[in-house]
Amino acid sequence: MKKKNIAIFTILLVIAILIIGGYFHIFYKLYQFHEKNMKIAELDENSLYIKRLLEDQEREIKINTEENLQDIESENSENEDTKEKVNNYLTMINESQRVNILCLGYADGLADTLIVASFDSDKKILDLVSIPRDTYLHREGYDGKWQKKINASYTGKNSAQKAQSSMNSARDVLHIPIHHFVRVDYQGVRKIVDTIGGVEVYIPFEMDYKDPQDDLHIYFKEGKKLLNGEEAVKFLRFRQNNDNTHSDGDIGRIARQQEFVNNAISKCLGLEIFEVINVAQNYIRTSMTPDEMIHYANKFRQINEENIKTYTLPGLAKYSNGVSYYFGNEDEIKKMIINIYQQ
Repeated sequence: MKKKNIAIFTILLVIAILIIGGYFHIFYKLYQFHEKNMKIAELDENSLYIKRLLEDQEREIKINTEENLQDIESENSENEDTKEKVNNYLTMINESQRVNILCLGYADGLADTLIVASFDSDKKILDLVSIPRDTYLHREGYDGKWQKKINASYTGKNSAQKAQSSMNSARDVLHIPIHHFVRVDYQGVRKIVDTIGGVEVYIPFEMDYKDPQDDLHIYFKEGKKLLNGEEAVKFLRFRQNNDNTHSDGDIGRIARQQEFVNNAISKCLGLEIFEVINVAQNYIRTSMTPDEMIHYANKFRQINEENIKTYTLPGLAKYSNGVSYYFGNEDEIKKMIINIYQQ
């Protein structure tokens, strides 16, 4: 009996060592993704959007006062209404359990793809909001024409500062806190797609684009296609043909990216998420700690496909001072966010 007990104890000890060892192995692997010195891009009274709302209201009251268009009592009432709306909006945001994660596709020193994943783990809902890379955003001290695009906000002395700057910019455009970021470069996309066995998409038209300087040739026939890693990168980068046909710019590109992301997520839901860790660790950086990554990965696997929704930042693309920008529609953005948060 004593030998039997010793044997059982030995087996349990070996199992415990394997479990603990496996955990620390995964923890160590995930730690390679972690970017230190990051903080939440909070939404509060000092955030750009909130300050603009209050400043616009104060400016309007000042103009009305100077022109004697309204009496003081009416002006004070409007000011109080604006503050109440701001407080109600902040309350809705701050009382929510949602976690907002900025996903950055990185290429040539710029944020080439920006998607905010808003995740409600209690309701098991995932909302993906794509932000066109040409979205207009004027940050203090950055007055150059090309610096007023959100993709140019990926700036700083190191990768942490660059990511923090992009998180702050996404917060200012969407008017929500950004809790984390995940950055992946295109080489990482190539490797990960190959690891999961490719991603199927529908090619909506014949794509034909050549750029000898960048050694880039994109060609796809219309129809369904299972993309390997290299093809996936080309598909995600495509904006228009050389003859300017299908030149739908960022908006058309975002629609294709959303289809790709949805299909990739659907495929990953059926896989063991840690299968891609060894491949991804050299190409992905995130503000999440290993414990947070494991937590969100487990929650993420509980989402049903029908609970994944995609959105594009409401707005309009147009030229200003010879530069193409995408101007967000503030009223429609607010409606979109309220709709997402009040599901």
